[in-house]
Amino acid sequence: MRLFRKKERPMSARQEQVAGKIAGDILQYQRRAADYLNRKTVHLSGKARLCLLVLFCAAFGSYCLFVLIRAFH
Repeated sequence: MRLFRKKERPMSARQEQVAGKIAGDILQYQRRAADYLNRKTVHLSGKARLCLLVLFCAAFGSYCLFVLIRAFH
């Protein structure tokens, strides 16, 4: 037995067009951000990139752990 059933409603042509434009804009902004970050890190060595990736993951992992711990207090 399903408790929550999602009612599927077909989108109109206008909704499809607007959704496509929004998706295209999001992809364009993502591409711009990726190109910017690639330009900024092109001079870094592989070891430096790996170190930055580990630090990035550790920082956000620590923050997520902090949020989880705070949720139970």
